[in-house]
Amino acid sequence: MSTQSDAMAPDVAAPDVAAAGATAAGATAAGAVGAAAASPERKRRRGLPTVRPEVFRLLTLVSLVFLGLIVVTGGAVRLTGSGLGCPTWPQCGDGSFTPHSQYALHGAVEFGNRMVSIVMGVFMLVTPLAALRLPDRRERRDLVWLSFGLLAGFLGQAVLGGITVLTDLHPATVAAHFLLSMLLLVDGVVLYRRARQGAGPVTVCVRRELLWLARVLVVVAAGVLVLGTVVTGTGPHSGDDEKARRFGFDIVTVAQLHADSAMLVTGLAVAMVFAVRIAKASPEARRWANALVVTIVAQAAIGFTQYFLGIPAGLVALHVAGATLMWIAALRLWLALADRPRQLGTPASDVVDVAAVIDSYDAHGTSTVVDAVEDPVGASPSGAVTA
Repeated sequence: MSTQSDAMAPDVAAPDVAAAGATAAGATAAGAVGAAAASPERKRRRGLPTVRPEVFRLLTLVSLVFLGLIVVTGGAVRLTGSGLGCPTWPQCGDGSFTPHSQYALHGAVEFGNRMVSIVMGVFMLVTPLAALRLPDRRERRDLVWLSFGLLAGFLGQAVLGGITVLTDLHPATVAAHFLLSMLLLVDGVVLYRRARQGAGPVTVCVRRELLWLARVLVVVAAGVLVLGTVVTGTGPHSGDDEKARRFGFDIVTVAQLHADSAMLVTGLAVAMVFAVRIAKASPEARRWANALVVTIVAQAAIGFTQYFLGIPAGLVALHVAGATLMWIAALRLWLALADRPRQLGTPASDVVDVAAVIDSYDAHGTSTVVDAVEDPVGASPSGAVTA
């Protein structure tokens, strides 16, 4: 009896074994399908690695440095009379992208400026690509838009530079070339600061009056830059002694207008130094208010000295560099009046302690948060710049 039962046992177990085999085969097939489906994703991740936030912050710093450097090297081109050192664009003479020996120093200076532009262009290209690979890129669309703004501005500069050469350094195109660099600095400064902040809402911790004073200061500072280009286009440093044309203005009149606008921005900057302390603004705002006054006073001293010494090229170069620093300081002061949550891994000294400022305001009864979503650069919470 037991023998018969034993003989029948394999037949009874056979369906179970078959079912187990079918299940295993199905699992293997499902695993193969899943692996095949995941394969493109794995390849994609391997091809485009995620960029760490600290690497992106470094890219924004390098980009900002190059944005300031290209202004100085561009000024050197004009002050040495090398604006047409490479008489064609994008080549530097017929049939060559490097300067010919007959162009001597002027060709080397202009060619060097173009090389700085090319290196800067590499960073302008890498930065938006890196922004697309940030771990929180979906929440940080502001970084993506600002990064692509740098790339678009750089391409515009390349085209405008070519137009400047082809128009024999017309003062209007030279001025536009400089002012576009100042617009790029706005983008670069905002991107540099945003990369060190989190994705939360913008908080303004000062009264509206102080925020508007900072905005007026930035507008007047921009006017000083515009008038400075008019003085440059009227003065002796045209960029080329033979072909370049000048504006037909009286140099004394435009220089006086430029000086008057500089006096106005000086008064506004001094007012900001006192205002940020009275309003108990953040330490960052107080630091940049001090820095702005220092740069403006230095600029005024250089400006008056160069005027009475006959506008020597060396002092003009310092004046151009000082104008760049003044513009950056004005922008940083404006941006320091608002803040976002601190990004992980960012030193605490780089970001304002919003809660402490709010508590201080409430304790003194002077002010509270003006607007939890207002941004001094006019950006929406999603990051798209609207003003």
